[in-house]
Amino acid sequence: MISKTITLTNTTNYGRYLPSKAFGSVLKALPDAIRQSVRMAFEGRSRSRRKRPDWLRAATDIRFLGHDGTDQTNLHFEIPSLGDAAPKLYKQRELWPTRPAAEDTGFDILGDVLTDVAAQNTDSDRFDRPLLDVIAGFRKVLNGTFTGMTWTRRNDTSNPVSLTPSIAETARTLFTNTPQPQRVRIVGKLDMVRASTSSFAVILDGGVEVRGVLSEGEIGSMPALNQRVLVLGKAIYRPSGKLLRLDAEEVTATDDTNSFFSTVPKPIRKKFDLRETIRDQQHKLGIAAIFGKWPGDETDAQVETALKELH
Repeated sequence: MISKTITLTNTTNYGRYLPSKAFGSVLKALPDAIRQSVRMAFEGRSRSRRKRPDWLRAATDIRFLGHDGTDQTNLHFEIPSLGDAAPKLYKQRELWPTRPAAEDTGFDILGDVLTDVAAQNTDSDRFDRPLLDVIAGFRKVLNGTFTGMTWTRRNDTSNPVSLTPSIAETARTLFTNTPQPQRVRIVGKLDMVRASTSSFAVILDGGVEVRGVLSEGEIGSMPALNQRVLVLGKAIYRPSGKLLRLDAEEVTATDDTNSFFSTVPKPIRKKFDLRETIRDQQHKLGIAAIFGKWPGDETDAQVETALKELH
């Protein structure tokens, strides 16, 4: 087990004497964020309807040891390294490019996610919409009693990881701007299958590799490698609009040689731009400019800022 310390920041020096309700929210939110971050790193998805695998349970077995501090509050945890928790996965050929080092822990992986969120990396492989929603949920955890939390990633004390209300708000913006999943059919050559994570890869006719996870059925029923297959399911996108993965409901062998369905599916929805919509409103009547466009989850502060910038 590896020791990890998280420092809670706040305007009041609570030290060891923490408000129980706010403290409980931190202890409840952290394991969910770590679990989904680790799953994302290994499977390319942060959430699944399938039973939670044993390796994921072991990798996110977080133990709270206690807390101390005089001005700041330090929370002490123990967590296994990913190599110790999931040794079989590290013996397999790597499928997802984000697979972490064996000596990493779930806290390090969550730190990677937060770094990409803070940098507004819209092409990141480290998060999807459900994980962004979890990170955005820390707005309720860091709502005044605590104003942030920091910890070291891979023992790099010079560059600590931070989770603040601002980063949580950035996650919310990325969540809003990520296109919704859409149903697709994809044809290509089955290039790789990994039973332990129900994941696979398909090579399209143009040579592009598309990654996928099997959301229904058994991975053992997949066709043989190098066969041409038909994938039915949903396309999952990044905030940039680029394809992140396929959530496959069915993967079957096919004789279809038509290349029409052997292309990367593009999202239907455009990225929502609050300022562009408000400018458009100036040239249209009533709500015509925003009807059907406004997601409705911008904060009052975001709307006010956008309006001020138009003057």
